[in-house]
Amino acid sequence: MTTSASDSEHNPSSADLELLKFRLERSRYRTDILKWVVVAIGAAISFAVIDYGKLQLERFRANADSQRQLLEAYLKATESPQPDVWKRKLHILQNFAIDERMQAWAQVELIYIERFAAQDALYRETLKVASQLVEPGLLNDPERIKARIRFNQLYWADLPYVRESPAVEKAMIAFREQLMAAERASEDTRAWESLYNRLIELSGALRDSTPNYPLQPTPPSGAAERNR
Repeated sequence: MTTSASDSEHNPSSADLELLKFRLERSRYRTDILKWVVVAIGAAISFAVIDYGKLQLERFRANADSQRQLLEAYLKATESPQPDVWKRKLHILQNFAIDERMQAWAQVELIYIERFAAQDALYRETLKVASQLVEPGLLNDPERIKARIRFNQLYWADLPYVRESPAVEKAMIAFREQLMAAERASEDTRAWESLYNRLIELSGALRDSTPNYPLQPTPPSGAAERNR
């Protein structure tokens, strides 16, 4: 009995061997499942990261394209001689721009337009209109008549509104007085020559009074009331 019991302890039965095999297979099976679960999770995370990166890239591209279109719309608007159009585009740009640098730039541009651009645009238009009034042979030309009407608008309304400089005011008064004298004496060559000289003086006054943004920090001071 003693020898048989000792042999049974050293030689496990087939049932014990099958149980050990089962436990080993179960452990291996669990390891394989865990491995594939880890692989699946890793793959899912990788795909998620890739998709998120693509989404962020597409979003960046869309935002960049939107900002570019807004900026192009503003730059196209500056082709107009009317600063009010510029301001409307800038307000849109300021409200819809995502980039903080673009928002800051739009704010600086708005300040520039408020202080300088309107005056600068009117100065340029004034010189263009005045240059159309110095030819005596075009007194009855339809385009000159339109320019004459526009000159009066600039003289009485637009330039005082933007506070033209005293030098421009003085030159405008001198030009208008000589213009009226030349129109009254349409055959007087000297009157038209004097008008041409007043145009040169007006051109110099407009040039010297043109805002030099951003070197000029404040708008020109208001001009005195015109003598009618």
